[in-house]
Amino acid sequence: MSRFLAVAGLALRELWISFRLLFVMGLLLLAALPAAIVPVPGGDPLAGATGRIQPFAIGLAAGLALAAGVAAGTISAERQRGTAGWLVSRAVPRGTIVAGWFAAFAVVLLLGIGPAAVLAWLSLGPLAEIVDPVAFGVTVAAAWGVGLAALAMGLLLGSLLGTLPAMLLGGALTAALLVPAVTIGLPALVTPPAPGAPFAILGDLVDAARPITDSVRAGGAALAASAVLLLLASAVMGRADL
Repeated sequence: MSRFLAVAGLALRELWISFRLLFVMGLLLLAALPAAIVPVPGGDPLAGATGRIQPFAIGLAAGLALAAGVAAGTISAERQRGTAGWLVSRAVPRGTIVAGWFAAFAVVLLLGIGPAAVLAWLSLGPLAEIVDPVAFGVTVAAAWGVGLAALAMGLLLGSLLGTLPAMLLGGALTAALLVPAVTIGLPALVTPPAPGAPFAILGDLVDAARPITDSVRAGGAALAASAVLLLLASAVMGRADL
Protein backbone atom coordinates (compact mmCIF):
# COMPACT_ATOMS: atom_id res chain seq x y z
CA MET A 1 0.00 0.00 0.00
CA SER A 2 2.82 2.43 0.82
CA ARG A 3 4.36 1.88 -2.62
CA PHE A 4 1.01 2.41 -4.29
CA LEU A 5 0.46 5.68 -2.43
CA ALA A 6 4.00 6.79 -3.23
CA VAL A 7 3.53 6.12 -6.96
CA ALA A 8 0.12 7.84 -6.95
CA GLY A 9 1.66 10.85 -5.20
CA LEU A 10 4.53 11.01 -7.68
CA ALA A 11 2.06 10.71 -10.55
CA LEU A 12 -0.05 13.57 -9.22
CA ARG A 13 3.08 15.68 -8.77
CA GLU A 14 4.15 14.92 -12.33
CA LEU A 15 0.70 15.83 -13.65
CA TRP A 16 0.83 19.09 -11.69
CA ILE A 17 4.29 20.26 -12.75
CA SER A 18 3.64 19.30 -16.39
CA PHE A 19 0.30 21.22 -16.36
CA ARG A 20 -1.54 18.09 -17.51
CA LEU A 21 -3.58 18.16 -14.31
CA LEU A 22 -4.80 21.67 -15.07
CA PHE A 23 -5.28 20.78 -18.73
CA VAL A 24 -7.57 17.81 -18.00
CA MET A 25 -9.47 19.68 -15.29
CA GLY A 26 -9.88 22.64 -17.64
CA LEU A 27 -11.27 20.43 -20.39
CA LEU A 28 -13.88 19.01 -18.06
CA LEU A 29 -14.80 22.42 -16.67
CA LEU A 30 -15.25 23.71 -20.22
CA ALA A 31 -17.95 21.06 -20.65
CA ALA A 32 -20.18 23.17 -18.39
CA LEU A 33 -19.60 26.38 -20.37
CA PRO A 34 -22.14 25.71 -23.18
CA ALA A 35 -24.78 24.92 -20.57
CA ALA A 36 -24.27 28.37 -19.09
CA ILE A 37 -24.32 30.39 -22.32
CA VAL A 38 -26.69 28.51 -24.63
CA PRO A 39 -29.97 30.40 -25.17
CA VAL A 40 -32.97 28.80 -23.46
CA PRO A 41 -35.98 28.26 -25.78
CA GLY A 42 -38.90 30.28 -24.57
CA GLY A 43 -42.29 28.86 -23.71
CA ASP A 44 -41.21 25.25 -23.11
CA PRO A 45 -39.44 24.59 -19.79
CA LEU A 46 -38.76 20.93 -20.66
CA ALA A 47 -37.03 21.91 -23.89
CA GLY A 48 -35.17 24.64 -22.06
CA ALA A 49 -33.80 22.24 -19.45
CA THR A 50 -32.77 19.74 -22.11
CA GLY A 51 -31.17 22.52 -24.12
CA ARG A 52 -28.98 23.35 -21.13
CA ILE A 53 -28.04 19.83 -20.04
CA GLN A 54 -27.44 18.23 -23.44
CA PRO A 55 -24.43 20.43 -24.35
CA PHE A 56 -22.95 19.55 -20.96
CA ALA A 57 -23.33 15.83 -21.73
CA ILE A 58 -21.63 16.27 -25.11
CA GLY A 59 -18.80 18.33 -23.62
CA LEU A 60 -18.31 15.83 -20.81
CA ALA A 61 -18.04 12.94 -23.27
CA ALA A 62 -15.53 14.86 -25.38
CA GLY A 63 -13.52 15.90 -22.32
CA LEU A 64 -13.27 12.31 -21.09
CA ALA A 65 -12.10 11.20 -24.52
CA LEU A 66 -9.29 13.74 -24.43
CA ALA A 67 -8.44 12.70 -20.85
CA ALA A 68 -8.14 9.08 -22.00
CA GLY A 69 -5.75 10.19 -24.72
CA VAL A 70 -3.66 12.11 -22.20
CA ALA A 71 -3.52 9.06 -19.90
CA ALA A 72 -2.44 6.83 -22.78
CA GLY A 73 0.28 9.23 -23.87
CA THR A 74 1.49 9.78 -20.31
CA ILE A 75 2.04 6.14 -19.38
CA SER A 76 3.68 5.49 -22.73
CA ALA A 77 6.04 8.40 -22.19
CA GLU A 78 6.84 7.18 -18.67
CA ARG A 79 7.72 3.79 -20.11
CA GLN A 80 9.80 5.07 -23.02
CA ARG A 81 11.85 7.65 -21.17
CA GLY A 82 12.82 5.17 -18.45
CA THR A 83 10.92 6.60 -15.49
CA ALA A 84 8.89 3.43 -15.07
CA GLY A 85 12.08 1.38 -15.33
CA TRP A 86 13.67 3.50 -12.60
CA LEU A 87 10.77 2.65 -10.27
CA VAL A 88 10.99 -1.04 -11.12
CA SER A 89 14.71 -1.00 -10.32
CA ARG A 90 13.72 0.20 -6.84
CA ALA A 91 11.48 -2.83 -6.23
CA VAL A 92 8.20 -1.17 -7.25
CA PRO A 93 6.01 -3.79 -8.97
CA ARG A 94 4.95 -2.92 -12.50
CA GLY A 95 1.31 -3.43 -11.63
CA THR A 96 1.68 -0.87 -8.84
CA ILE A 97 2.94 1.67 -11.37
CA VAL A 98 -0.17 1.18 -13.50
CA ALA A 99 -2.47 1.31 -10.47
CA GLY A 100 -0.78 4.45 -9.14
CA TRP A 101 -1.16 6.33 -12.39
CA PHE A 102 -4.77 5.17 -12.65
CA ALA A 103 -5.50 6.49 -9.16
CA ALA A 104 -3.86 9.82 -9.97
CA PHE A 105 -5.91 10.31 -13.12
CA ALA A 106 -9.07 9.17 -11.31
CA VAL A 107 -8.56 11.96 -8.77
CA VAL A 108 -8.01 14.48 -11.57
CA LEU A 109 -11.24 13.39 -13.25
CA LEU A 110 -13.12 13.77 -9.98
CA LEU A 111 -11.67 17.25 -9.43
CA GLY A 112 -12.81 18.25 -12.92
CA ILE A 113 -16.20 16.54 -13.19
CA GLY A 114 -17.40 17.59 -9.74
CA PRO A 115 -17.15 21.38 -10.24
CA ALA A 116 -18.31 21.04 -13.86
CA ALA A 117 -21.49 19.27 -12.72
CA VAL A 118 -22.13 21.95 -10.10
CA LEU A 119 -21.72 24.70 -12.70
CA ALA A 120 -24.02 22.89 -15.12
CA TRP A 121 -26.66 22.49 -12.43
CA LEU A 122 -26.44 26.13 -11.38
CA SER A 123 -26.80 27.18 -15.02
CA LEU A 124 -30.29 25.67 -15.04
CA GLY A 125 -31.52 28.42 -12.74
CA PRO A 126 -35.31 28.20 -12.27
CA LEU A 127 -35.39 25.25 -14.68
CA ALA A 128 -33.73 23.12 -11.99
CA GLU A 129 -37.17 22.63 -10.45
CA ILE A 130 -38.16 20.24 -13.25
CA VAL A 131 -34.94 18.20 -13.13
CA ASP A 132 -34.48 15.46 -10.53
CA PRO A 133 -31.29 16.37 -8.63
CA VAL A 134 -30.74 12.77 -7.49
CA ALA A 135 -30.98 11.48 -11.05
CA PHE A 136 -28.61 14.22 -12.19
CA GLY A 137 -26.05 13.33 -9.53
CA VAL A 138 -26.26 9.58 -10.11
CA THR A 139 -25.92 10.02 -13.87
CA VAL A 140 -22.87 12.25 -13.49
CA ALA A 141 -21.34 9.71 -11.09
CA ALA A 142 -21.95 6.98 -13.69
CA ALA A 143 -20.25 9.18 -16.29
CA TRP A 144 -17.24 9.39 -13.97
CA GLY A 145 -17.28 5.59 -13.77
CA VAL A 146 -17.21 5.42 -17.56
CA GLY A 147 -14.33 7.88 -17.46
CA LEU A 148 -12.42 5.46 -15.22
CA ALA A 149 -12.90 2.73 -17.81
CA ALA A 150 -11.63 5.13 -20.48
CA LEU A 151 -8.56 5.85 -18.36
CA ALA A 152 -7.89 2.13 -17.91
CA MET A 153 -8.16 1.61 -21.65
CA GLY A 154 -5.75 4.50 -22.18
CA LEU A 155 -3.25 2.96 -19.77
CA LEU A 156 -3.52 -0.35 -21.62
CA LEU A 157 -2.83 1.32 -24.95
CA GLY A 158 0.01 3.32 -23.43
CA SER A 159 1.58 0.10 -22.18
CA LEU A 160 1.52 -1.27 -25.72
CA LEU A 161 2.15 1.63 -28.10
CA GLY A 162 4.33 4.66 -28.59
CA THR A 163 3.31 7.98 -27.09
CA LEU A 164 1.61 9.61 -30.07
CA PRO A 165 -0.18 6.48 -31.39
CA ALA A 166 -1.41 5.64 -27.88
CA MET A 167 -2.66 9.18 -27.33
CA LEU A 168 -4.49 9.38 -30.65
CA LEU A 169 -5.98 5.91 -30.45
CA GLY A 170 -7.07 6.27 -26.83
CA GLY A 171 -8.83 9.55 -27.51
CA ALA A 172 -10.40 8.37 -30.78
CA LEU A 173 -11.76 5.11 -29.37
CA THR A 174 -13.26 6.82 -26.34
CA ALA A 175 -14.80 9.58 -28.43
CA ALA A 176 -16.27 7.04 -30.86
CA LEU A 177 -18.00 5.24 -27.98
CA LEU A 178 -19.24 8.24 -26.01
CA VAL A 179 -19.92 11.28 -28.20
CA PRO A 180 -22.28 9.60 -30.73
CA ALA A 181 -24.34 8.31 -27.81
CA VAL A 182 -25.46 11.89 -27.17
CA THR A 183 -25.35 13.38 -30.65
CA ILE A 184 -26.73 10.47 -32.70
CA GLY A 185 -28.31 8.18 -30.13
CA LEU A 186 -27.34 4.87 -31.73
CA PRO A 187 -29.17 2.08 -29.82
CA ALA A 188 -26.01 0.01 -29.45
CA LEU A 189 -24.32 2.93 -27.69
CA VAL A 190 -27.16 4.14 -25.44
CA THR A 191 -28.75 0.92 -24.17
CA PRO A 192 -27.46 0.07 -20.67
CA PRO A 193 -24.91 -1.18 -19.83
CA ALA A 194 -23.30 0.44 -22.90
CA PRO A 195 -20.61 3.00 -21.92
CA GLY A 196 -22.43 5.81 -23.68
CA ALA A 197 -25.66 5.25 -21.72
CA PRO A 198 -24.96 7.75 -18.88
CA PHE A 199 -24.23 10.50 -21.40
CA ALA A 200 -27.35 9.74 -23.44
CA ILE A 201 -29.41 9.72 -20.22
CA LEU A 202 -27.84 12.97 -19.07
CA GLY A 203 -28.52 14.62 -22.42
CA ASP A 204 -32.22 13.71 -22.19
CA LEU A 205 -32.59 13.62 -18.42
CA VAL A 206 -35.97 15.33 -18.34
CA ASP A 207 -37.63 12.64 -20.46
CA ALA A 208 -35.56 9.62 -19.36
CA ALA A 209 -37.75 6.77 -18.14
CA ARG A 210 -35.36 5.15 -15.62
CA PRO A 211 -32.37 7.46 -15.29
CA ILE A 212 -31.15 6.21 -11.91
CA THR A 213 -31.51 2.48 -12.59
CA ASP A 214 -29.99 2.68 -16.07
CA SER A 215 -27.15 4.91 -14.90
CA VAL A 216 -26.30 2.54 -12.04
CA ARG A 217 -26.22 -0.39 -14.46
CA ALA A 218 -23.97 1.43 -16.90
CA GLY A 219 -21.73 2.75 -14.14
CA GLY A 220 -21.37 -0.69 -12.58
CA ALA A 221 -20.48 -2.24 -15.93
CA ALA A 222 -17.92 0.52 -16.48
CA LEU A 223 -16.26 -0.17 -13.13
CA ALA A 224 -16.09 -3.88 -13.94
CA ALA A 225 -14.56 -3.04 -17.31
CA SER A 226 -12.05 -0.78 -15.53
CA ALA A 227 -10.89 -3.68 -13.37
CA VAL A 228 -10.46 -5.98 -16.37
CA LEU A 229 -8.61 -3.34 -18.39
CA LEU A 230 -6.31 -2.55 -15.47
CA LEU A 231 -5.44 -6.21 -15.10
CA LEU A 232 -4.65 -6.36 -18.81
CA ALA A 233 -2.59 -3.17 -18.60
CA SER A 234 -0.64 -4.58 -15.65
CA ALA A 235 0.00 -7.81 -17.54
CA VAL A 236 1.19 -5.93 -20.63
CA MET A 237 3.36 -3.62 -18.54
CA GLY A 238 4.84 -6.72 -16.90
CA ARG A 239 6.17 -7.81 -20.29
CA ALA A 240 7.08 -4.37 -21.62
CA ASP A 241 10.68 -3.35 -22.22
CA LEU A 242 11.43 -0.62 -19.67
